[in-house]
Amino acid sequence: MTANTTMLSDPAVFGAGVPHDEFARLRSREPVSWVAEADLERHGPRGSVVRRGTGYWAVTRHAAVLEASRDTETFSSGERGAFLNDPVSRADLIRTRQLLVNMDAPQHARTRRLVTAVFTPRAVGRLRDSVRAHAAAIVGRLKDDEEFDVVRDMAAELPLLVLADLLGMPRADRSLLFEWSNNLVGFDDPVYGGGDVDTFKRTFQEAFAYASAAAEEKRRRPGEDLVSRLVSVEIDGRKLTELEFCNLWILLVVAGNETTRHLISGGLHALAEHPDQRDRLVADPQLLPRAVDELLRWVTPIMQFRRTAVRDTVLDGQPIATGDKVVLYYISANRDPEVFEAPDQLDLGRDPNPHLAFGHGAHFCLGSHLARLEAAELLDLLRPDLGRLRLSAPPERLESNFMNGIRKMPARLLPS
Repeated sequence: MTANTTMLSDPAVFGAGVPHDEFARLRSREPVSWVAEADLERHGPRGSVVRRGTGYWAVTRHAAVLEASRDTETFSSGERGAFLNDPVSRADLIRTRQLLVNMDAPQHARTRRLVTAVFTPRAVGRLRDSVRAHAAAIVGRLKDDEEFDVVRDMAAELPLLVLADLLGMPRADRSLLFEWSNNLVGFDDPVYGGGDVDTFKRTFQEAFAYASAAAEEKRRRPGEDLVSRLVSVEIDGRKLTELEFCNLWILLVVAGNETTRHLISGGLHALAEHPDQRDRLVADPQLLPRAVDELLRWVTPIMQFRRTAVRDTVLDGQPIATGDKVVLYYISANRDPEVFEAPDQLDLGRDPNPHLAFGHGAHFCLGSHLARLEAAELLDLLRPDLGRLRLSAPPERLESNFMNGIRKMPARLLPS
């Protein structure tokens, strides 16, 4: 087993941009490649420690990512969790398995059924008017600002408002969701979590306390929101425990705003860098559905998820042993020249576009229809002014090996 560069595991590398050249090299030469993990500093009440993971197989080709995603009996989400960092104890692993993304069948299917109905195309379609109203208000406010932050004022604001409505929570509390998700997803980023274990634990405690209080309130005064549904619904004759509910609520909060936020901000950055494609969209509103999918492929907000091999196997020609960590790089699969013509070119009319930005198989993103709707409505309302949108400074990128994100992107609208 030959160890490759640690760069794919180092969050700081991604602060300078996604290493697409390295992914291209691996796809052509070592499509399932062993990566030695970088040293990561963690801070806690007993001081700082340096931790290094066990290493993993990086899966970089589209076909292999599909194969592993489908074969859940070999590549497990629940064995050690779906995140790159290993659980540090048995208790940590048990907590990890409470999150939907870290479950295997049959628990995964049972829990997923609780919220599936809320995110079907028909159900999401009923949200269109409210999503568009939020997007229109956001765009209207920004037209009056001399300068604004695309991330905070637009890309984060829309999914947070939609989430607040969906969860039946006060819209004023959306700032809490913004802070909590930053601390959790941005755990390695020096501006957000900073590798501070106390910040991570405190964030979970605060979010759990909020979720528990919200559940209790909805039991007393149920409404038409998702929380009211979750606290009352039964699957196989059993309601969710408080711990199950809080973990599901956390996942909805983080996944429901982080991925859409980074799709919108990364998409607008891509359009700013490709004015020819921006102008295509301005001229042709019928291009919107394909444009959203191409921006999803281009950005790929969630760059990877981890699996653990539970038996000896072979993937894309590479033998993999029981217990090995296997990381599925959607962001590499979405630039695979075997699947996408001219993959390093942004083409808003790309068709077909079998991207894996939402994953594949049993763990395909529940909120895919809602994310597409939010991005499409915002882009549609921005479309008349996209030609006047200019970045005031280069974007500040998130230091994360998990989320392809932008922390801050100041911009302005040129006079019409």
